[in-house]
Amino acid sequence: MSRQVLTNVYRLLHKAILLGALYACIGGGWLAHSAEPGEEEVEAAFLYRFAGYVEWPAEALSAPLFTIAVLGADGVAQDLQQMLPEHQLKNHPAQLRRIRRIEDLGNAQILFVGPQYNDELRRIIAQVADRPVLIVTASDHGLEAGSCVNFLLIDRRLRFEVSTIAAEHAGLKISAELLSVAVRVQGHGTGVPLATGGLR
Repeated sequence: MSRQVLTNVYRLLHKAILLGALYACIGGGWLAHSAEPGEEEVEAAFLYRFAGYVEWPAEALSAPLFTIAVLGADGVAQDLQQMLPEHQLKNHPAQLRRIRRIEDLGNAQILFVGPQYNDELRRIIAQVADRPVLIVTASDHGLEAGSCVNFLLIDRRLRFEVSTIAAEHAGLKISAELLSVAVRVQGHGTGVPLATGGLR
């Protein structure tokens, strides 16, 4: 077996292991009550899991709690409310913050903007510019509006794309492991799919 073939095999195995870790909380953990978890449940689970694959600057983690804020998307907020108590993210107790306006974001490390705000994404994201916040959206034009991670529904499966440009602008570093399973990475000189098979 050639070295190139072995490299491809190892890469596929690595992706399979990572995807298994990302979905662990969906198939066998918090969402085990549902044989076919809904889109909002999966989004909530991914929001929780993303924290493990992102690095924040030290000052962004100086607060006693790690906060995931949700603007709109009541279903996602409700699922996160069930997940976060008694769990830690980045060695901090995790909490949910439901907000109705961006001014209430506070010191949250992750912001999920619900799809009902898709028409206002550029304005909302501009208000968080230069702050170390992982902005996650669910829109056909999320990355173009400036979000770091954007959920997409492809072939009835929830997948995600990543902008390393937006992440770097926010002072965040997204791990190569997470980038390797994104369906598209928008970065410096990139924009093509890295994992054409997407999430399975």
